[in-house]
Amino acid sequence: MSVGGHFYPTNRVSIFVGALGSGKTELAINTALMLAQEVPVALVDLDVINPYYRVRKVKTELARLGVDVVCPPDALMQADVPALTPAIWGVLSRDDQRGVFDVGGDDIGAIVLGSLRPSLPTGHYAVYFVVNTCRAHSATRADIHLMIDRIERTARVGIDYLINNTNLGPETDAATVVEGRRILGVVAGERGVSVACTGVRPGIAAAVRALDAVTPVFRLRFFMRPPWETEV
Repeated sequence: MSVGGHFYPTNRVSIFVGALGSGKTELAINTALMLAQEVPVALVDLDVINPYYRVRKVKTELARLGVDVVCPPDALMQADVPALTPAIWGVLSRDDQRGVFDVGGDDIGAIVLGSLRPSLPTGHYAVYFVVNTCRAHSATRADIHLMIDRIERTARVGIDYLINNTNLGPETDAATVVEGRRILGVVAGERGVSVACTGVRPGIAAAVRALDAVTPVFRLRFFMRPPWETEV
């Protein structure tokens, strides 16, 4: 979803799914920060798959930036189990704040999302599937279709938008990003959905726009960087 040529989710609840290495957590965090400039936002950490790149690891920092992070209690912070707290259903039911959900994209993550399906606000949520075509398991149209089919079948929700987050870390160039967008454009057309935006490092945003003037470019601030990587 874009407003005025910029990525801006208009639904009350935005759900981000994607395979390991897709960058969905960064997209979820940056979306929450963007929305928090205008409205109250809760960012829900439902990623029970990856113990290293989770929203809960930067909960304190995000709180200082105006984002309320909802995650399992401290005793379960490192648990790889679907430890869902009552606060999650509170986010789904409130009309006075926006909810952003970071959900694991494999079968277990989809099961967690499926458990919330009865409580999702009909007509007021959207599911974004984040794709990095530089990853082996999502490099081709067939791979991406397979992943989406598995998530939709297990979670019992449809994917509403695709997000191009093709990257090779700090070594990413604009041509690589735009090639990922090309692949996703084909998949989007085949599934009857849209590519909501392209996530990029700030340093190559202008170059990406020069090669693709149609897709909204979402400049990302990075929170999940490994310790050996510096921000570009």
